[in-house]
Amino acid sequence: MSTENNEINLKHGEHDFKGTKNFCKKYFIAGLFMILPLWLTALVIVLIFNWTSGFSMPYLLPAFKFFISDKSWVYMLAKVSSFFLTLVIIWSVGFFTTKFIGRKIFSLFEDLVSKIPLFGSIYGSLKKLTSFFSNNDKKMNFQKVVFIPFPNKDSYCVAFATGEKTINNKKYVTTFMPTTPNPTTGFLILIKKEEVLETDFTVEEAITYIMSGGILVPPDKVGPLNCSSERENGNI
Repeated sequence: MSTENNEINLKHGEHDFKGTKNFCKKYFIAGLFMILPLWLTALVIVLIFNWTSGFSMPYLLPAFKFFISDKSWVYMLAKVSSFFLTLVIIWSVGFFTTKFIGRKIFSLFEDLVSKIPLFGSIYGSLKKLTSFFSNNDKKMNFQKVVFIPFPNKDSYCVAFATGEKTINNKKYVTTFMPTTPNPTTGFLILIKKEEVLETDFTVEEAITYIMSGGILVPPDKVGPLNCSSERENGNI
């Protein structure tokens, strides 16, 4: 009898242990998914703050120490001041370069930079990339978001149409297919024009879609499955 009671108690103990384990696991995961976005947001803000304040920090900190005795809060004061000073400098550059004289001066500066070996080619490539994502250059056909068959005919990837090229009398669309979650890197792919599916995505929506791994889907937009079915029915 005592043996049976021990077995029953043992089973109850295992059941209670599993219940407690599942209870802790459930709410731990719930708490983790609540805290994780906040923590990642704070991390990104700190990284941006440190990166931005680092520009003028080497110049402001000695000046602060010269006029203020070396207190524990001087470093933080210089860092915060450097952050806002950098923002003001960036805004001032943007304001100046959008004016006529500023554009002319900056254009001359870019011409000089482009003539520097290696540095000029790197700057030119990065300039095109930033113009592509910033949507500032209206003359460049970089603002069309498309779906391309990759890595096979039955799959589609989000890409940006950047131009057209004729190869062996066939028209191809030059596309830049960014990677997830970092859209600044990717692959340059030439796809037959008839295989490219156009979308209603804006560049901003497509970048958000890519960076979120497909979680943040733009509302009321043409999707790969819809395009595929329309294509099969001969509507595309």
